[in-house]
Amino acid sequence: MLVQDAWLYALGGIFCLGTFARAVSPDYREWARMAVGPYFAGALLSLVLARRRSRGAAPRSRRPRAAVAVALLLLTVVLPLSLEVVWRAQAPASSTRSQAQPEVAVIERAGDRLAQLRDPYPSTPTVPGVSPASDTPGLDASAFFPYLPGMAVFGLLNPTSPGGAVGDARLALTGATFLIAAGALFAAAGQAGNGDRKLRVAQVLIVLPTGALPLVTGGDDLPVLALMLLGLVYAARRRPVAAGLALGLAATTKFTAWGLLVLLAFGVYDKTGRRAPRAYLLAACAVALPVGLAGFFADPHAFLVNVVLFPLGLTKVHSPAASPMLGQELVVLLPHLKRLLTVLLLGVAAFTILFALATRTPRRPSAVARFTACAIVLVVVVAPATRFGYFIYPANLLVWGGFLRSLEPPAPEEVPDAAAGGLLAAAQAGA
Repeated sequence: MLVQDAWLYALGGIFCLGTFARAVSPDYREWARMAVGPYFAGALLSLVLARRRSRGAAPRSRRPRAAVAVALLLLTVVLPLSLEVVWRAQAPASSTRSQAQPEVAVIERAGDRLAQLRDPYPSTPTVPGVSPASDTPGLDASAFFPYLPGMAVFGLLNPTSPGGAVGDARLALTGATFLIAAGALFAAAGQAGNGDRKLRVAQVLIVLPTGALPLVTGGDDLPVLALMLLGLVYAARRRPVAAGLALGLAATTKFTAWGLLVLLAFGVYDKTGRRAPRAYLLAACAVALPVGLAGFFADPHAFLVNVVLFPLGLTKVHSPAASPMLGQELVVLLPHLKRLLTVLLLGVAAFTILFALATRTPRRPSAVARFTACAIVLVVVVAPATRFGYFIYPANLLVWGGFLRSLEPPAPEEVPDAAAGGLLAAAQAGA
C-alpha cells in the first residue's frame, strides 16, 4: 500500500506541475504552487517507509500511511483553502485576480436570496458566474444558479456571518464534505482488515488532487460525493432507509447524484436479505421531492431556465462548462443543429445505459457504484456542455467499488417474501 501511495502522490505532484504551467485561473495556479512540494514529499516519504518496512526495520502498522495522508490534507487542502479565502476577503473590489471559481459566488448569492425567504433562482438571469476576486456582495447577483435548491443552503453562511472570510461558501462546502465523509467511514467501521481501503477512499475523495483542488477552488461537487458515499455505505450495511435519506439529500443539490439514486434501487437489501427498493425509494423521495418541488413551484420558468436549459447549453447565454469531448465538439461544429444534437446525444446515452441495465443489472451496492461510474463517463463524453471536472465522480465510484464489496455480506441472495415463500412450500408439498 505504501508503494501505491507513493505513486499516487507522485502523480499528484506531476498534476500540480501541469496545472501551474497550463491553468488559466489564478486560483488553480496558486493551489498548484502550494501543493506540488507536499505531494512530492509525501511520495518520497512513502517510498522510504515502504523500503524500511520491506527490510523489517519498521512495523507493519497503518499509522505511518495515515500520518502522511493527514499531513497532506493539512498542506494541500486546509492551508491553501485558508489562504485563498483570506486573500479573497482582503482583495479590493476592483481586483481582477480571481481567488475562487465562479460557483462560489453563485452559491453565495443563492444563499443571500434564500436568507431573505426569496426564490434562490433569479427569474431573468443574464450572465454565467464570474470567478470572484473579492467578497463583493453584488457579484453574480444576476447569474444563473444551475443547481438544485439544496445547494443554496451552502450559501447561507454568507448572509448569516459577520462578513469577510467567514462567509465564504467554500468553508461550508468543505466542512460538510469532511463531516459527511467521516460519518460514512465511521458507518463502515467494524470490518476487519478494512482500514487500508478506508484510507484509500479518503485519499481519493479529499487528499489527492481529485478532491483537494476542487475543495480549495470551488468544492460544490464534494459534499454531493460524500453523501453518495454515505448512501452506498448504508446500502452495503443493508440499511435501506438510511441509504435513501442520504441519497435523497444528495439529490436535492445536483443532478449528478440522481443516477446513483435510481440505480441503487436494484442493489439495496434489508437486514433479512430481502430486496428493499420500496423502503429505500420512499425514504429518498421523502427528502428529495419536497425540496425539488418547492424550488420548481416557486417559479417554474426560472427553475427550468436555470437548472435544465442553461446546463444543457440551450439558452442564449452559454454555460462556461466546455471541455473538448465528443458532445461538445459536435455542437461546436454544427451550432445550427444544437437542439437536435442535444436530444440525439442524450438519447443515445440513455438507450446505451438502459440496454446495459437490462443485460447486466447490478445487484450489489459495489456493482451499482461501478455501473454508475461507467454511466457517468458516457454521459460526460456525449453531453453538449461538459467539463473534465465531472470525472471525479467515476474516479471515486470506481475506488468505492472494492471498498463497498468488503462491507457487503457474502453472496447475498434475494429472499422471497412471505406470500412467495408460502406458494413455494405448497408446490414442494404437492410434489
